[in-house]
Amino acid sequence: MSGDSLRSFLAVELAPHARAQAMEVMGRLRESSPREVRWVPEENLHLTLKFLGNVESDRVPKLIAALSAKLERVSGFEVRLGGLGAFPNVHRARVVWLGVQAGAGELARLSRKLDAAASKIGVERERRPFRTHLTLGRLRQPVPLPLAPVPCADGRPFLIEEVVLYESRLSPTGARYVPLARLPLHRAEAQPTNLVPEM
Repeated sequence: MSGDSLRSFLAVELAPHARAQAMEVMGRLRESSPREVRWVPEENLHLTLKFLGNVESDRVPKLIAALSAKLERVSGFEVRLGGLGAFPNVHRARVVWLGVQAGAGELARLSRKLDAAASKIGVERERRPFRTHLTLGRLRQPVPLPLAPVPCADGRPFLIEEVVLYESRLSPTGARYVPLARLPLHRAEAQPTNLVPEM
């Protein structure tokens, strides 16, 4: 057990209507984007808060405890998606994303709290500034993307009530994200769902 490590990250899930909004935008983008874009599968859509990297499985309970303590006084908040962009820019795009029109500040503060909590068990602190976005697609080589003609109206807001600790299981067919624990806001305790990878 002590030698096992889990490639993991912290994120918030999308409400069903927000997920549908993202899929609609991706459908429109497919019509005008290069074939080289690798679109994110619907089941993998989420708003990443903190990439943890490889965490030893026997340290996961301590991680959950540290995260839960940090979230005790964090209240839920609303998020609304809208707007399109690309990293590093639309002229040399490597990542296509859907923006956050409301709740970006709250997500950034939540990310900083999680970053501080994870550092208590030895996870490296994030050095880059947090940039709130929902990844829609990735490209191996940078290319220009015609995002301007693609309509992307602001969606309906949805409530963020928990943070999810995910394991990212890599395979030849792509990554599969498995929830390890759900960390509710509003002073609730974490409910681990699975601390040991399935064999």
